[in-house]
Amino acid sequence: MNRRIRTISIALAVVLGVAGLAQPAASAAPETLAARVLLIDESRTFATTMRVGALAGILRDVGVDLEVRLESVSTSYVDPLAEAVVPDEPFDLILIVPAGIDDGTVHEVWLLYSHRTATSPEALSVLEPLHALLGAVFDGIGTPADVAEDLWVGLLASYYEMRGWLR
Repeated sequence: MNRRIRTISIALAVVLGVAGLAQPAASAAPETLAARVLLIDESRTFATTMRVGALAGILRDVGVDLEVRLESVSTSYVDPLAEAVVPDEPFDLILIVPAGIDDGTVHEVWLLYSHRTATSPEALSVLEPLHALLGAVFDGIGTPADVAEDLWVGLLASYYEMRGWLR
């Protein structure tokens, strides 16, 4: 699995470097990417949290501005950010590892982004390798689902955009 994750992280680094997530295509790849990502871990098991740690390490290695939050929720469908203070600077993407991934009630890792991101060619070019990375890291327990694939994820993304969590 380490080789698989390493291969996918290299592919993600290349795509992120080329796309620059918010950089014009003609400019050189930036030292640090403009992507700001919030990773929320609702899981309750050590094994899943270790997968989240591996994902965080890979994302940081490719220069993503990453914030990780460990949240305790009663179910996967409770807002993990309900009592959190909205940040001054919103995020480009929010990744949620739902609590139900541990007991099998949820079989997805949620990738939230705003409707503006969905229409940006630079951002869209990053989503495919990010899906591959999430698929590799959570292989066997969950698959990635974004706003175009799951109604709950789309509704949650819209809600977070309205509250100021997503740009």
